[in-house]
Amino acid sequence: MDHIEAKDARDLPGLRLAVTKNIPNPFCEAAKSLFHVKGIPFTPVAQHAAQPNEDLKAWTGHRNAPVAIWNEEPARAGWAEILMLAERLNPAPALLPADRVLRALVFGICHEICGEGGFAWNSRFMMFPQEAANDTSAEKGSWDDILHRQYGASREQVERAPERAASVLRFLASQLHEQKASGSAYFVGDGLTAADIFWACMSIGVRQLPSEWSATPGFLRKVWGQMGGKLEVDPILIEHRDRIYSTYLKLPLDF
Repeated sequence: MDHIEAKDARDLPGLRLAVTKNIPNPFCEAAKSLFHVKGIPFTPVAQHAAQPNEDLKAWTGHRNAPVAIWNEEPARAGWAEILMLAERLNPAPALLPADRVLRALVFGICHEICGEGGFAWNSRFMMFPQEAANDTSAEKGSWDDILHRQYGASREQVERAPERAASVLRFLASQLHEQKASGSAYFVGDGLTAADIFWACMSIGVRQLPSEWSATPGFLRKVWGQMGGKLEVDPILIEHRDRIYSTYLKLPLDF
């Protein structure tokens, strides 16, 4: 992917999407996938992992990714904000059902996957050693410092993270089994929704994509492999993930 730097993207028109360069950040992959499925072109802006990203922060208020900026509108960094922007820019194909009950169910599942206290949130805690959760004197900018300052992690949260992540996986698997019994291959209803996309992208940290689908850096494969080894994953979740990727999303990943 041909990224441009934030300082060069600020005055461009249209949709700019800040994504982590050279790393398959699951949240970034999800944002890219939303726009890909809807056929919405964007300019990829480089966000550099574990760096201050001063130009990006000065422009958008965020140093992390993803961040979506549409023309002169305020920057959007949350998964729900980015989803709603994609829905507005191109309503078809809709990734949120028109039916209010099903729509609420999709949002609920997405929150369990992406939101604070959900699967991805707790999976991130599992990347840190438990003893780091009590080290409030960590050097500023270190991973331990980020764990405290950015995510507000406590020892209790870090210790409970595996079970919290596992409980979401059990819920997601149960939902897919129920849907399969009713004749559907999707989390909600009979077609693709944001829930399917978010699960496909967030799952790559616990059960990695085949190497021909993603040239994930070796150090990240090691970290993710250790994290994923702590979680039991129902095969239906990976079968679903692989079907969504191979049917709807862009392969191989381009980061």
